[in-house]
Amino acid sequence: MRQVKPERTGWRDEALSQRHRTWGRNCPAVDIDFLMVEYDCGKASALVEYKHERAAPQYASHSSYRTLVDLGDRARLPIFACRYSDDFTSWRVTPLNDLAKSFCPERRDMTEAQWVALLYKTRGRGD
Repeated sequence: MRQVKPERTGWRDEALSQRHRTWGRNCPAVDIDFLMVEYDCGKASALVEYKHERAAPQYASHSSYRTLVDLGDRARLPIFACRYSDDFTSWRVTPLNDLAKSFCPERRDMTEAQWVALLYKTRGRGD
């Protein structure tokens, strides 16, 4: 049997991560770095996987992102991957499911004000 990838960062509860890996390749799981549930009045409006600009590249085709898309689709929520700059002046927004594409049709670099305006739209509060 092939081995599962080792824990890379040590930021998470490594004991649980290591234990889960012993359950084998047919029991995959993903620990999300920084998944936020955007909401308004107690109702979820979007899922956003935030990554710092220096984080490893994101690929929408990766199984962890396909899993997030499945989650967003099942919850009927837009899901975005969003890379932010150190000083929060730039945001690279990638829509991951069709609902997200209704707000942002393709990957786009945004200012903070543009990103916040998009988040307001997901809440039904904006143009």
